[in-house]
Amino acid sequence: MKRFLIVLAAVGFALSATAGEKTAREKIKDDPSYALGVYRLYPTEFKEQTPVPKGYKPFYISHYGRHGSRYVLRDAKFDRAYNVFVEADKQGKLTTFGKDIYDRMTRSKRDTYGRGGELSLKGQQQHRQIAVRMYDNYKKVFKKAEYIDAKATIVPRVLVSMTAFCDELMRHNNKLDIHYECGKPFQKWLNPYYKDNDPRLADYIDLFRHNTNCEWIEQWREYREKNVDISRILNSLFTPDYVESLKDPHDFIFHLFKTATSFPGTPTEESILEVFNNEELYQQWRLVNIIFYHEKGPSGIKDKFLNGVSTPLLEKIIEDAEQKVAAGKEAVTLRFGHDGNIMGLLNTMRIPGWCEEVDNYEDVEKYWHDYDIPMGCNVQFIFYRNKGGDVLVKLLLNEEEIALPKQIDGSMAPYYRWEDVNKFYRDLIPQMYEIGGYNRLDKLLE
Repeated sequence: MKRFLIVLAAVGFALSATAGEKTAREKIKDDPSYALGVYRLYPTEFKEQTPVPKGYKPFYISHYGRHGSRYVLRDAKFDRAYNVFVEADKQGKLTTFGKDIYDRMTRSKRDTYGRGGELSLKGQQQHRQIAVRMYDNYKKVFKKAEYIDAKATIVPRVLVSMTAFCDELMRHNNKLDIHYECGKPFQKWLNPYYKDNDPRLADYIDLFRHNTNCEWIEQWREYREKNVDISRILNSLFTPDYVESLKDPHDFIFHLFKTATSFPGTPTEESILEVFNNEELYQQWRLVNIIFYHEKGPSGIKDKFLNGVSTPLLEKIIEDAEQKVAAGKEAVTLRFGHDGNIMGLLNTMRIPGWCEEVDNYEDVEKYWHDYDIPMGCNVQFIFYRNKGGDVLVKLLLNEEEIALPKQIDGSMAPYYRWEDVNKFYRDLIPQMYEIGGYNRLDKLLE
């Protein structure tokens, strides 16, 4: 009877993840912040977690976190939309609403320009809040750990995120011994997409990058032209003759949207999201979501998947866990990096909702949602053990429980037997290295 109840609870956990789930269009209609995608601010409310099975206590935390909110990725991205307004203003071609938006962008430029790619104060605060919740939830683990291992990629916004996170831990317990590290040797697993890791891999990844002449970009552009109506937006901003003169209006609207999504994470009090109604926000979000699906997910392009590019990160997480479990002592491993690495990790791990291959753009959003990787996004593997030495592990995405692949026994989900999880991924990792192209880069690039 007890076994039946455990299985029933696991089925309930799996069903609760999908039952009553809103579509992306519905989510954005109800809460436009979802249209921000990866620029979405980190959530502040969380579901109650499933009680830990009796007799088990946490002893190891394995974490990978994205940097917090930042300014627009590059100043040049701001300019691509802003300069269109500058020229329209010179020619007297702005509508009243267009002049209002131009003025807002000009004011926001004073607060944000020149800081492309940098972490904002909001980004620091996000990491401080994540850190204090982690500390409060697992105080004994932190107090008993010999030291805390913290590593970051070489990008400044990631380093500042790590510092903010660890400073908050120290504020709550100044006896913690935190070992900070950052350097190119760690890039191969902290950021497998980093170009300097392997020039051949860089060339391979460029086949999928939106900002290169990649092999799917024309297909994406054709889809955009056919399915996304931008006429209302253009006519609300500019006079008809100026609209007619725009060389690539879809690119302009796309970059305007990307600029608009970056503002909420910065100090500016300006907003230009009202340029887009809810349906237009949804349509532009879809375009970005498809890009991430191509770049970090199972893109559906046969024989050239990027499914396995994050395999070095998964392998490092598994190796570290094996060592900590074998040692049997409390430990904390903190890793800091980027959104694409988390998307790639979830895809490589074959996590439901991140690894499904589709063959048309209409179906991408049924599975893949970039708004689930907000600023400050993090993955936490929490390990538990009992007096008999049995070990369980639970996976959290943004501090909420998620399911592991169905091939792993889920009778205790969201808690899984570590021996089952470890075996599954040890068997999977060689396959993902092959799929990711690591073993056949020269052939792929012929």
